[in-house]
Amino acid sequence: MVFLVYNAMAQTSQDALGETTVVDTDVHLTVHPEDLAQYIDEPHKTHVSNTTYGTPFPSSGWDQWMGGKIDDNWSTFTSTEEIDQFCEDFNVDHPIINTFDPLGKFPQDKLANALMRGYNDYVIDNILDESEHKALIALATQEPDKAAEELDRLGDEDQFVGAYVGTTGSHPPLGDPQYDIMYKAAEDNDLPIAFHGNAEDFMFEFPRQNQALNKFLQVHTLAHTWSQELTLNSLITEGVPEKFPGLNFVFLESGIGWVPYTMHRLNKEYSIRRNEAPLLEKSPEEYIRESCYFASQPLGEPNDPKHMNSLIEMVGAENLMYASDYPHWDFDHPSGVDKHLRSHFSAEQRQQVLYDTPIEAFKLNI
Repeated sequence: MVFLVYNAMAQTSQDALGETTVVDTDVHLTVHPEDLAQYIDEPHKTHVSNTTYGTPFPSSGWDQWMGGKIDDNWSTFTSTEEIDQFCEDFNVDHPIINTFDPLGKFPQDKLANALMRGYNDYVIDNILDESEHKALIALATQEPDKAAEELDRLGDEDQFVGAYVGTTGSHPPLGDPQYDIMYKAAEDNDLPIAFHGNAEDFMFEFPRQNQALNKFLQVHTLAHTWSQELTLNSLITEGVPEKFPGLNFVFLESGIGWVPYTMHRLNKEYSIRRNEAPLLEKSPEEYIRESCYFASQPLGEPNDPKHMNSLIEMVGAENLMYASDYPHWDFDHPSGVDKHLRSHFSAEQRQQVLYDTPIEAFKLNI
């Protein structure tokens, strides 16, 4: 009986999603090094494609796959056909695609810039020219002027709807004034910045903690959230939204539990130490609610589902967007988010999360 009730609930959710336009704000394309190498000039081309001595993509050494118990769908998600099948299976109408690998971790500036251009050219040729899908411009942040040049180079490509910046491993934190040239180019090209954390790169952002912990469960719990909290803190206190009022900021793959805490903690600190954030003319919470958007994945799993409803309500439908994080092993099916939306929110609020808010955040013309 329980199985039948569960199936009925799942079918109801699927039927409801089938009647709703859904934007998925975080879909990860896999680009294998040997394919990427075709879009990179020497000397970096050999570096990327040389499997004898390994690729330039450092590994944390953590066992993400639990000795093979978790399927690695990531390595096979490489084509428009697979993206189309995913959309059909998940009732997703508009996926926003990124190439995921955070470029801020590379110590070699020139290599990072070559990878940045290579990723973007690969996406144009193999995804955008083959479909009507939308994608994010990959950015390397080591030399912000080069990131600005890449935004200007690709800003007229209609299917690029934002820029993708890895938060784990970028140094200094991403509110630092050295990045202003990058944010100015993003604002000039009317492209939001999407920030994305990464568990493997925890070793670069938090090396002492990475060495002290002995379970990937611990790292995976902390990495994305710490990186995003650091980034939001830096952006707000350094006055980035005040300097670039036309720029939207999107936070991907860190859930939403950290958002109310960070917002309210910044309010408290700012009320006491305003001279340390001299560019701000409003409270941190006002800037966050006006210019920042948060993807739902990974949705938390409180023992009491009402607590998740309260959390969604605190963040607000006008700042919350659905994301799957497909094809990663911890992706969220839209029915999981929709269960909370349909049980607790109005039809208008549900449409905001699944469609209207991502339209606003990414300024989509769909």
